[in-house]
Amino acid sequence: MSFLLSRMGRYVISRVIGGILVALIAVLASILLIDFVEQMRTVGTRADIGALDALRLTLLKTPMLIEQTLPFVTLAGAMMAIIGLNRSSELVAMRAAGISAWKFLTPAVFIGFLLGLLVVTALNPLGARLYREFEAEKSDALSSFAGGPGQNGIWIRQGDRDGQVVIHADRVDPSGTTLQGATFMFFEVRDDALRFARRMRAETAQLRPGFWQLTDLVEATPGGRPVRHSHLAIPTTLDATEMLNRFVTPASLSFWELPGFISDARTAGFAPTRYELKWQSLLAYPLLLAVMAALGAAFSLQLQRLGNLARWGAMGVTIGLVLFFYSQLAGAFAITQSVPAIVAAWSAPFAGMFIALAMVAFLEDG
Repeated sequence: MSFLLSRMGRYVISRVIGGILVALIAVLASILLIDFVEQMRTVGTRADIGALDALRLTLLKTPMLIEQTLPFVTLAGAMMAIIGLNRSSELVAMRAAGISAWKFLTPAVFIGFLLGLLVVTALNPLGARLYREFEAEKSDALSSFAGGPGQNGIWIRQGDRDGQVVIHADRVDPSGTTLQGATFMFFEVRDDALRFARRMRAETAQLRPGFWQLTDLVEATPGGRPVRHSHLAIPTTLDATEMLNRFVTPASLSFWELPGFISDARTAGFAPTRYELKWQSLLAYPLLLAVMAALGAAFSLQLQRLGNLARWGAMGVTIGLVLFFYSQLAGAFAITQSVPAIVAAWSAPFAGMFIALAMVAFLEDG
């Protein structure tokens, strides 16, 4: 800690911050351009939107894109800072002054961890709110092109050999399991053909394990008078977890909203595996950025006069990519419930931490 507060430590911190900013600007410009072209290709070809509308959609996704790419930005920024010190011989002078390689990791790790805390507590909630706006504006643009905003609503079908139920709803609430303004149309198999049997219009329809819970509904049958019910349960074969995943994406829930959402989903009998994985990943995010910064610094400490600096830097980038793909693979296993979400989220940061420590021990003491 004393090194962080010293003039030398503050100088290294400023160089690390500068490297991260340069890397962030370069990466952000590239991904924004790619996403802008993607919005023009996917939305612009199906709806009447201009370049400014596509740019707005891209900007709404920007905080989420920053959160996703920041581990690589931190790795590249720390590497650029230490390599810059190395090439200007400042690293040689610091080492000659008795500063060990362990102290060089401290500013990078500190900046990475602090940046991770800021992202999780501030940028992630902003990104989740803007991503919900992005999804809403994208849906409005596509539905307007199809014939008016909100005209199509939400359509779901369920059924078996004895019949089918077609469900239409005006909208779905943020929990993803309650339909507002839901209409149930029942079709029965008669004479090897589907025949309309009855229709129900409910103010709300909440999906429970094994049944729909309808509230304030009116039931109508062909030739019969409408009958009003306050509550009614309709059996269903729909998987509640799939329904939840269909209408609520983890990216639309912030760090502060996820614990309550997971608790409510468990109480309702759902398996919120994707959301538990997202929650654990956000908890591990500060450690991940600290590890990426440590890796970038550790693989840049080889003195330039000894050669092979480019090879060491390439190894650092490769290890960062391997950790990324490993975390994606572990996340896929967690979604299939093959491994616990906490293991999938924390294993990559811990693996990277051990690699960085081993690298510095090799350079300093080996």
